[in-house]
Formats: sequence, structure tokens, C-alpha cells
Amino acid sequence: MLETMNNRIRIAPRTRHALLLTAAAGFSFGICMAAPAAETHKEAKLEIAAGGTLNIVNGAGSVTLHSGSGHQILVSYTVHSDKVEVDQNTSDNKQRLELRTHALPNQKPTADEAKADYDITVPAGVSVNVSTASAPITVDSLSGDIGLSSETGQISVTNIAKSHLRVRSMTGAVGLNNVTASIIDIQSAGGAVQLSNVTGPRIAVGTTSGDIHYSGDCSGGGDYVLTTHSGAIDMTLPPTASVDLTARSTSGTVENAFPLREKTHNTFVPQQGRSFAGTSNSGSSSVELQSFSGKIRVKKL
Repeated sequence: MLETMNNRIRIAPRTRHALLLTAAAGFSFGICMAAPAAETHKEAKLEIAAGGTLNIVNGAGSVTLHSGSGHQILVSYTVHSDKVEVDQNTSDNKQRLELRTHALPNQKPTADEAKADYDITVPAGVSVNVSTASAPITVDSLSGDIGLSSETGQISVTNIAKSHLRVRSMTGAVGLNNVTASIIDIQSAGGAVQLSNVTGPRIAVGTTSGDIHYSGDCSGGGDYVLTTHSGAIDMTLPPTASVDLTARSTSGTVENAFPLREKTHNTFVPQQGRSFAGTSNSGSSSVELQSFSGKIRVKKL
């Protein structure tokens, strides 16, 4: 009930309680009716010239690339809000194609709203460059010139042969599996690097504080250089590995549990617990393991 008292309106207790319940119900109803973020999925077949270059720039979400036949790039992507979009730009001669995720003008998407997920099929012979902020990058069975860069996103590469692979990471983990006969250059600040069955004429890995793990035979008669400042290096070799191996740490420790023959001539004087050198089988591949303060361990598979 409503009563008038001294020119003021007094609301009876029962009426006040009912109004509060009604207001609360209306508030809850408003929350339930909030519109979900718009999600858009698109697919396209894009022409690219033989030997052309595909550039992908994506902040968050994911980027997955596969190999394909023909002369078209098959693009499938999903954006998770109407605040972002994907631009497609192709040069006049179709030598260069760029896919770029960006926020629309005057929009400030949240981290989830800014995500875009790419799934792309790339024909043989096309060079690929991918740059992300936090989006993980997954590459399978590509060939050619490949550049991958991410600040915090994980980078995974599998089943690549006879390629040139460049990887840059800040803190995201990097994993390579079954990458053979390739030139590889990996640089990471703090992310761990895992290499399994990775071979080629030149394998170079450098980290600041990230650990490096290598498992394989270092075959191919190549140069394998693994360096870190404060991370650890773990290398596991099978008995068939044919390596000329040196390991050195400035202030860290080194351990060897792999059978090596002592070298007659060394470029440095081995120090117990700080460095060692030796060969196995014919020593066809050169392996250098270096750290400043990180631990180095070589083990037998």
C-alpha cells in the first residue's frame, strides 16, 4: 500500500518487498537477454602465382597450415565477434597474398572477441610467413621457405623435408618433429625448444633462458649448433649417430653418457665438468653444444 505522510509517500513493507523482487527479476531478465558475440565463418579459394608468398598476421586465436595440390590457397577462418575482420590483399601479379586480422574502427574487442582461427591449405612451392601475438601456429607437411613468429603462442612443425625454416619466439614453446633435410634457424627468448628427428645441412637453435631438447641421430653430414645462455641442453643420440661433438659451458656443468672416442686434436682444452669433445662412428656431422650457465647433458638412446 502507498500512504501519504507529511507530504511524503510512504511505501508499506509488503509493497516495498514486492517492488524489490520485481526490479531484481527485471535485472536478471536483462542479463539473460544479452546478445552473444557474433561469430562469422568464411571460406575462400585464392589464386597465387607459382613461387608466390603468403603472409598471415593474426593476434589471437590459432593458425593451422596444411599442404595441398593445385595453384590455389584454400582459406577457412572464423572470427568470434563483429568487432574484428580479416582483410585479404593480393598483389596485381598474384605473387603476394596477405591475410590480416584487425579490429574495426572505434572498436575495442576483448581478448576473446579479438580471436580469429585460420585453417589454410597451401600448394607446394609457396613461401609462407606467419606472425602472431598469442595465437598458436601449427604447420604440417609444407615445403619451401617458411617463416614463423609468435610472442607467446606455441609453434608446432611436423613432417617437413627439404625446406628452409625460420622460427622466432618470445616465451612460447617450439616443437619440431620429423623435419628432415632442411635448413633450420630457431631463436627464442624464454620458450623451450623440442626437436625430435630433426636433420639437415644446418640446424641452429639459440635461446636466452629456454631449455633445448634434441632427440635424433644428427644425420646428413650437417652442422648442428645448439646454444643457450641460462637454459639447459639435453641431447639424446642413438648408437648409430655419426657425430663429431663438442660441449662447453662457461659456468654451468656438462655431463656425458654417450660413448665417444677422444679426439687427437681439439680447438680447446677440455675441462672436467665444464667441457668435453669426442667422435662416434665416422663423425660425419658436426655438433656444437654451448651454454653460459645452463647445464648440458648428452645421453644414449
